[in-house]
Amino acid sequence: MKYPQCAQELSQLLDEDQKEKKDFAQQFFAAKDNAQFEAERQHLIANTKKRTARMLQILDEIKEPSLSNVGDEGALAISVLASHDEPPVLDIVLASFQVVYDRDKDDCRYQSIPAMVDASRLAKRQPQYFGTQWFFDDDKYPFLPIVEDFEHVNERRREYSIEPLRWPKSLAIPESEQPWLSKPIEQLVMRAPTAEEYNANLG
Repeated sequence: MKYPQCAQELSQLLDEDQKEKKDFAQQFFAAKDNAQFEAERQHLIANTKKRTARMLQILDEIKEPSLSNVGDEGALAISVLASHDEPPVLDIVLASFQVVYDRDKDDCRYQSIPAMVDASRLAKRQPQYFGTQWFFDDDKYPFLPIVEDFEHVNERRREYSIEPLRWPKSLAIPESEQPWLSKPIEQLVMRAPTAEEYNANLG
């Protein structure tokens, strides 16, 4: 690995991100009214932008998010941090992953590409392509934002070595409080989100 110190810092940023996201998710599932945690959501967005700003500085230093530069965990951190920000940041990172992938697939954490593609498309109010992103409705129940050419979604996922479409599993609450996990995936609801649901689920 060419940049071990950068990889370590990226892992630390990811740990911070995941802890804060988990805390926020717990508040989300506990809240009776989405307005109750709007202040927390804005705080999360602000902290996310601080982390992605530092991540972009590191990316500028290492030039590309290749496995040979920062390893699998470092590349994962870059992709996840980018996915939690807005399209300008996400699209920069996605393009850098694509450059590595096109040059040498074995030097790329290509499994992260589908989630970034879908996050970018949803942020632009476009259908997703790999079905990696789920939203929650007002009843805290997951639905799948529309997937383009849904019939072949698992074929596309397989091309990037990610498992077939499955329900989202939250680490913020016990499995016993996630009734959808016990249902066949065929029972999913796929639909276009409302403007309010976009705002609540993105960022």
